[in-house]
Amino acid sequence: MEKKKQWGKFLNYVLRYTGVPVLLELVIESLNRKSVMGCIQYMLERPLLFIFNTLIIMLTVSIALFFKREIFVFTTISVIWLIFGIVNFVILQFRVTPFSAVDITLLESAISVSEHYLNALNIAMIFLAAILVVVSIICLYRKAPKHTHTTQKKIIVSGIAVSLIAFAIFFLRHESGSVQALATNYTNISEAYENYGFVYCFTNSILDTGIGEPEDYSEERVAGILNNLPEEKAAPEKKPNVIFIQLESFFDVDELKNLKLSEDAIPNFHKLQEKYSNGLLTVPTVGAGTVNTEFEVLTGMSQRDFGTSEYPYKTVLRNTTSESICYDLKKLGYQSHCVHNNEGTFYGRNKVFVNLGFDTFTSMEFMNELEDNPNGWKKDAILTDEILDTLDSTKGPDFTLGITVQSHGKYQGFEIENTRLQVLQAPDEELKEAYSYYVNQLYEVDQMIGDLVHALEQRKEDTVLVLYGDHLPSLDIKKEDLHDSNLYQTQYVVWDNMGLSQKEKNIASYQLYSEVLKRIGISEGNITRFHQGAGWKTKTYHEDLKVLEYDMLYGENYAFQGQKPYQPTELLMGTEPIEIKDVEKKDLGYLLTGSGFTPYVHVFFDGEELEIEWIDVEHIEILDEIEYEEEEPEEEADASPEPLEPEEEKEDIPNAFLVQIQSDGGTVLGESEVLLWKDTSAGK
Repeated sequence: MEKKKQWGKFLNYVLRYTGVPVLLELVIESLNRKSVMGCIQYMLERPLLFIFNTLIIMLTVSIALFFKREIFVFTTISVIWLIFGIVNFVILQFRVTPFSAVDITLLESAISVSEHYLNALNIAMIFLAAILVVVSIICLYRKAPKHTHTTQKKIIVSGIAVSLIAFAIFFLRHESGSVQALATNYTNISEAYENYGFVYCFTNSILDTGIGEPEDYSEERVAGILNNLPEEKAAPEKKPNVIFIQLESFFDVDELKNLKLSEDAIPNFHKLQEKYSNGLLTVPTVGAGTVNTEFEVLTGMSQRDFGTSEYPYKTVLRNTTSESICYDLKKLGYQSHCVHNNEGTFYGRNKVFVNLGFDTFTSMEFMNELEDNPNGWKKDAILTDEILDTLDSTKGPDFTLGITVQSHGKYQGFEIENTRLQVLQAPDEELKEAYSYYVNQLYEVDQMIGDLVHALEQRKEDTVLVLYGDHLPSLDIKKEDLHDSNLYQTQYVVWDNMGLSQKEKNIASYQLYSEVLKRIGISEGNITRFHQGAGWKTKTYHEDLKVLEYDMLYGENYAFQGQKPYQPTELLMGTEPIEIKDVEKKDLGYLLTGSGFTPYVHVFFDGEELEIEWIDVEHIEILDEIEYEEEEPEEEADASPEPLEPEEEKEDIPNAFLVQIQSDGGTVLGESEVLLWKDTSAGK
């Protein structure tokens, strides 16, 4: 009887720790493929990969064997896997790239743009589901059985079970041909998730970050690469302004086989392609992941060398400087700017740009007269004047990166009247409305391109303008829908007013800036010269590039004699500082005058935020009545104020006005110097 009881208990454990992982894998893969039949087909065609993914789930839930609250831990881990599968399914409704661990680090950015993808009911349901999960886990913690004591035998048996699962994973990874095909780095994330399974790819995105040390990394290897680089040429006497415009979800829709429009969606871009240098641009992402294209364009580094679906903006560039076009041009007297009609905190750009060499960053919080499109994204027309402002803000040459946002998804659910373009035929008739929205946004972006080129033509400064798409839009585009069958290609064009010869060349986004600088005679920087002089199709090209990347970001900086060559910049948000000039008493309230004011302004007095109404770039109306504390006796009032402690905030200064510009999330992006009450017209 006792033996039967023990065998029953053993079978219960076996069923629980094998059956639940199998069930979870079936559910997760069905969600990953948006099809139960797709999951079954995957299981039958690639059984070892299915088993491999199941074993990974089994290993994680087996951790519960070592806890007294075994059922609670087992259930919690199982629920977490199920949530990951559901989140992946939801994300795939809005973009092509599946859910990976790095998305968890992007939660703040995801929340900030959620209004563009989810309505109030969707958000409420998500919050309700989250509350239900948390409450259920709390109830489970209280109600689930708990082992009163753990025997040595149980620990040994549990250890053996976990070891066997780990060995099975290791054995399959190294002995099975299909499992050996698993890639640790892959450029096509979507195909990887489909080929190898969600569980493995997601787990790999947790464990695999940064650039792995190359096998032959050494001072001699780095020196050998540098010695083969072409000599640095003297910079041209006349240095042109260089402008890069990263066009959100922008590509030539004529590349779609079955899309027919009433007229050309991007006529200005097409005209530029006919007259100026252009080509196809291979980018590291599709449907989303803008900043990885941005990273490649700015640094000349390949994102494929980093961890699976990693965003360097969220990892290494948060605390490490990197060679970039900004730092390279800075040596030649350039000032570097970025203009972006979206939140300054998105992808942490306000923090990352200091490590890429930018001097100013004009995000939407520092712009006036912003206009929304039907999806709530800011229209790109405003960028023309903002880009020109960066050129006018300095006396010397400028590098400006403009980042558009208007043609960002989502694309479905918008009925727009009086559209300029009509979609006569779509690759997927169910997405006809989405294509109609997209191409009409694209048309407006193209009009901004035309306006910018026209404005630059009126200036007397030599200028090079580079326009490129960051990735294809998330319109469920498949390889067979495209003439070139490549989901990772957009287009670029290089306009100039210097008479540069026209050249057609297909390149990768990490080769773009070095190619452009080569055409204007600039070869500053190791990465720049590497791309300009290396044979892009040679066997060692990518290996050598990886060595230089690792050396600078993670290694010993052998290329710079062991020293960090770049220092973080003092990033100014906006092109001009925020300034308070005076505060005057009016019949009702006060009038604050100064400069650099936008609708995102906040005003403080004596540490308390005031109710205000923004009027224009130079005026703010203060609606509150200000409660001013009388000065201390004369001798103390005349005494020089003690210097602020490093951690002391400007808001702490008594009887003083302070103006801040904040993001919607409350992050302070810029602020003025304080103005004391006694130094204002109201206080005199």
